[in-house]
Amino acid sequence: MGKQGWGMALSNSMPKVWAACAVAAGVFGALLFGAASAQSLKELRGRDAEEAALDREVAYTQSVCGSDIDATIDWRSAADWPDDVSLTLSCDGALGALEAYCRTVHGQSHAQKITHFVCAGDGGGASLSGGTLRYGATPGGNGFVDTKALIDSAL
Repeated sequence: MGKQGWGMALSNSMPKVWAACAVAAGVFGALLFGAASAQSLKELRGRDAEEAALDREVAYTQSVCGSDIDATIDWRSAADWPDDVSLTLSCDGALGALEAYCRTVHGQSHAQKITHFVCAGDGGGASLSGGTLRYGATPGGNGFVDTKALIDSAL
């Protein structure tokens, strides 16, 4: 094939190559969008509201304890959490227990060891590992008593 022959062959096959790329990009985009949109807008807004509520609760705990504590919600553990029950409110008693501890004579200085709070929805109760206080809530529970006992014995 001469110069014109190759040029003609390439120009004829280019639309097919671009079409194949477009199809591949479309399939990839659909897979990516499908994974990202697995949650409804209502679920995303609910999560945002729960995280904002947890941020407010932790800000209060920080002011009582005089320390920096970051907080997260373990969403994987809350996959079966009822829509009509606030996960953050179910974890709030655990934060209240930490606040009560901070109000004791040596509480603030000892509570400095806790730097992270995890609110989970697995019913596992209170646990302390390193600087992480984790509370696995149950719907309708609040965790104050169990968490207070754990903190009193561990710190």
